[in-house]
Amino acid sequence: MAVDGDGLPGEPCGGKRKGCRQAVILSAGLGTRIAVVAQGRPKALIEVGALAAIVTQVRQLLGAGVRRIVVVHAAGQDDPVRSLFAHVFAHADVEFRFAVQLRPSGPLDALAAATGQIRPGDVTVLLADTLIENLADIPPDAVGVGAVDSAREFCIAHVDQAGRISEYEDKPDRDDGSDLAVAGVYRFGDADLLRTLLAEPAGSPELSDLLARYGARRQLTAVTVEGWRDLGSYERYLRASRSALAGRAGHGFAFEDDGTVTKRGEPSLMAAQARWYRELPDTAAGLAPRLFGAGEGWYRMELLDYPSLSQLLLYEPLPASTWSFLLRSLLETVEARLWGPTRQRDPALPAWCERKYIIKTERRLERWPEWRRLRDRRLIINGTELASFDELWPDAVRALRSLSSTAGQSCTIHGDMTFSNILLARHHGFFKLVDPGTTFSNSRGGDLRYDLAKLRQCYAGGYDSLSADLFSLSARGPGRWELRLFPRQSMLADLGDEILAGLGCDLTAVKLLEAIQFLSMVPLHRDNPGRQLALYARGLQLLAAVLEGRPDAIPVP
Repeated sequence: MAVDGDGLPGEPCGGKRKGCRQAVILSAGLGTRIAVVAQGRPKALIEVGALAAIVTQVRQLLGAGVRRIVVVHAAGQDDPVRSLFAHVFAHADVEFRFAVQLRPSGPLDALAAATGQIRPGDVTVLLADTLIENLADIPPDAVGVGAVDSAREFCIAHVDQAGRISEYEDKPDRDDGSDLAVAGVYRFGDADLLRTLLAEPAGSPELSDLLARYGARRQLTAVTVEGWRDLGSYERYLRASRSALAGRAGHGFAFEDDGTVTKRGEPSLMAAQARWYRELPDTAAGLAPRLFGAGEGWYRMELLDYPSLSQLLLYEPLPASTWSFLLRSLLETVEARLWGPTRQRDPALPAWCERKYIIKTERRLERWPEWRRLRDRRLIINGTELASFDELWPDAVRALRSLSSTAGQSCTIHGDMTFSNILLARHHGFFKLVDPGTTFSNSRGGDLRYDLAKLRQCYAGGYDSLSADLFSLSARGPGRWELRLFPRQSMLADLGDEILAGLGCDLTAVKLLEAIQFLSMVPLHRDNPGRQLALYARGLQLLAAVLEGRPDAIPVP
């Protein structure tokens, strides 16, 4: 990861920037072999896990330093992709270009359709039905390969001990010999040579013909891909989709053949979450998936194939009127079925809140390796200088103690009520809450404002963009950073705040808890140091806005 003069991470999406490059995504296939899930959409828009395949690819390309992307599409199939990009990558530092393949004549013809859009230099080429995890690690003049059980459905590469590719076989009628299949990921170090070869007559309509001719001029090496998910058939799509279901660090999910899903993780957390599902009041029985069993470090529950509110926020440009209805309906439903029926006086809650909001935040941050170096430093985010954590925290502690002292009533809360943990049955309009938090798991109830702050993280704070790595954090000098969230921002912040205020909620308290939630989450995202710094910066922005009354600390381009 690139660093600034202070040794802090500062690259887009926390990725490994290898110099600004270009890429071509071959997305002209109509997805006929996976029509049961494509349903007439371009193949690139098929979701794998929570993301359209092409969104995953673009996100990885940005993390690898690619800043110009050409998408080859079938005739009349570009509008959905353009609309998706205009929403999800509205503020990303990337140029999109489009090229049309007039007839469905295979990937070699599709790549030839992009010839006029390819610039000199380095170019990465991806098939739209291929996903890998180590895209940033593919070097110039390399072909991604992966082991397969049967060679009959793939192009097979013959590789010597030095990793050089000597021959390609397209779907050989045998199962012996090399089992290294070409994975649909290619990086060409000489785009001029590539364009020259595309203009020459081809001996075969397959990409392997181009690879062989390019390799005769510039040696191509094989690089083993990681986490290869091929979407070329419905069977392979199902494997890819199931493997894409992920949990937090240290947690995982596994599909069962009976339509249930098993979550595994740290035993005390799994026990607390299973207990939350099991002990929901009768009024809230329909608000969560059914629990079918639990044991040491695991529980099994109903699998629900519904989108989350996070997916809708990030990838579907819903109108403000729809979001207004969804937020009001959600709050009314949870109040009527969960919060309201369990509300009670709780003399112990103020002390519990103080421990969780102050002591837990401090202990969490101490687990972050950068903490000692950053806590007393002022950062300049998007041109605005923010007070350091050490400057803000004494006032925050006083405000949190005052806030905790007013927590006279408790109720059963979700504890991690982010948009990603709220599913929507879009055709029927009901919600399902999943993956509860455990902040208040050892008490009789929790602070309702904690759930509301989690919601505000999403509709106003940009948490979903950060957690999905749809952001850039770029160093602009020592202690100076530009934090940019990619998705197009909506009017949700004002809309959501109006709804909460209309319900009598204390918005100042909610915003204060939102700020410390951002800070408290920093060490949990240790898989991505860039994201950790972005969460920390966002927490400081929000804390300064609440404590110092500085609305200028909030904007994110």
